[in-house]
Amino acid sequence: MPINAASAAWCSINLIQRSPSDGTSTKIRCQEYKHETKTDATTGAIQEIVTIESQDASPFELVIDIKPATYSLMNRPLIHYGFEASQLLVPEDYCSEYFMDGICVGVSRHPKTSTRFPYRVTRLNSSDRSTYRSLQFAKVNLVDPDDYQEGNQVDKICNDENVIKSLGTIRVDVFKATLIYQPKHLNTYSEPDVTTSNQMKFSERSKKACLSTTAGLTEQSIHANPPPLQMWHVIRQDSKPFLQFIFKYKPRSILESEGTITPAVIAAAVEVEKIDPEKEDDSKTKKKKKKNENIGVNENNNNKRIKTEDEDKKIVHNKKDKKPKIIDLTGSDNDDI
Repeated sequence: MPINAASAAWCSINLIQRSPSDGTSTKIRCQEYKHETKTDATTGAIQEIVTIESQDASPFELVIDIKPATYSLMNRPLIHYGFEASQLLVPEDYCSEYFMDGICVGVSRHPKTSTRFPYRVTRLNSSDRSTYRSLQFAKVNLVDPDDYQEGNQVDKICNDENVIKSLGTIRVDVFKATLIYQPKHLNTYSEPDVTTSNQMKFSERSKKACLSTTAGLTEQSIHANPPPLQMWHVIRQDSKPFLQFIFKYKPRSILESEGTITPAVIAAAVEVEKIDPEKEDDSKTKKKKKKNENIGVNENNNNKRIKTEDEDKKIVHNKKDKKPKIIDLTGSDNDDI
């Protein structure tokens, strides 16, 4: 998890998986990579940044651990002789703002009197606490820009550069504030619902088209219980955050190509035949014997061939030595005298 070294404040994201059989929930913490700490050049806020793998459509929660003395721990001066460290730690109230893909989706308040740590955010309430919307990863809605003209306002493609640039980012801004607990205000107007990136369409030609997921809110739900009579209200809040937790989520394929995570390789099972030493020696003996037999056969064939050649030569020689017998078929003149 991204932890601030000076104050030990941290934040993490848990996926919430519900069982279809009994409806129970299981929370799985997102694996984090490439933790780095930076300082924002504009606000001066300390940024704790990590990368996580984007998930399929799934509800999730933010878990934030900010103690009342977090601000003092991050901004305490050098301890002078004679002062105890505890005397320099001043508890503070805080406000957190939540940004999903560059869109501010809600706020929460952390009074210094609270003893509930860490603070879990699974849903964000409306200002009057009558309705809520849960945090949710959802599949990005990519469309062909040629199919959607400017006149079609219902399916209009998002052209907000801030949103497009921030796709794939979840950010928590923490501000120092002063809170007061008092009766809730009566709203005389209706707050418009925030449109989050999971409700938008994006061009498939965009550079962010490689993303497979958006982070936003579900549709509005009504609270089963009546809203509380008193709430924490902000009297004063710093204009700039002093701490930011930033999660950059990307598909696994991109994380693998970047070298952030090792590709999952399925090793093929290779069967290796065990060699019996006795069988191996026996096999070698048989091969050697067969080789000798082949050599013997070749020698016999050679001897037979030599013998045959000698016999043929002997026959030819005998034929040359033996004179042929000539029969005289002409009669002798003296036989008739």
